[in-house]
Amino acid sequence: MTRSAALLLLVAALACACGTTSQPATSQTPIPPGRGSVGASATPQLVGTQRTVLTPLGLNIHSQASVSAAVVATAAQGTMLAVLDYRPDSGGWFKVQGESTTGWIVADPALTASGQFTPYSSDARLFSVLVPNTWTFAEEAVDVVFRPQQGQQTIVVRTAATRSSLGPETPTGYITTYSNVQVVCGYTGQLNEYARSSALPQTTPSSGGSSATRLADYADIRLKFDATHVMEIAFNYETKNQLVAFQNFYNSITFPFPQCQAPAATPSP
Repeated sequence: MTRSAALLLLVAALACACGTTSQPATSQTPIPPGRGSVGASATPQLVGTQRTVLTPLGLNIHSQASVSAAVVATAAQGTMLAVLDYRPDSGGWFKVQGESTTGWIVADPALTASGQFTPYSSDARLFSVLVPNTWTFAEEAVDVVFRPQQGQQTIVVRTAATRSSLGPETPTGYITTYSNVQVVCGYTGQLNEYARSSALPQTTPSSGGSSATRLADYADIRLKFDATHVMEIAFNYETKNQLVAFQNFYNSITFPFPQCQAPAATPSP
């Protein structure tokens, strides 16, 4: 055997011993438990996020994750709290930190919401509300329209003297898909959700001169405050997961009428 042939055989043997291959590697780093593997916890990553108090009544901060634990502070509406921990037991609890207080609040989505919010208030429109800080608003002759900087969904608030002045509650071409009683700052209304008929185009103008556009889905709540004041809070949206924006809106809204302005005997738990 020549010297060159012997060298070629030696190189081939070393390549086999080392596992060398001409194909790229396909193996991946194993996914740790709880990071996308089967059987991982469904609890979202909450630590490090912020929550804003929605309820106008204020929210009690407890020393422990229990409604019977001592109340160390009460966070006013609009207060931002940093989430330090989460416990799913007893309905769910967030451990939060404010400017000077650390404690536990109930994880009720009607009381707090994820993210940062900006207050909107109008004496002429007869309401105040918290709006995501990525949303804008437009004061129009017939309503106030709130919309995100990206996306077509809109929340529309209209006031009138009577329910009939607001016109038909169900938009033309839509069918009711859900209905439930909802209490909004002390006033009871009917929360209705509607779906657009397939015969309608993808988007249609709203009636009454509003700049809002009717989308695939629509929801509204009509409230009567007294003999000469009613309000409609409506939401034009495209997918069900966008409903949370509407829920946060009506959970934080307040009105200058007795049932909403009356102080509660005990703040929210």
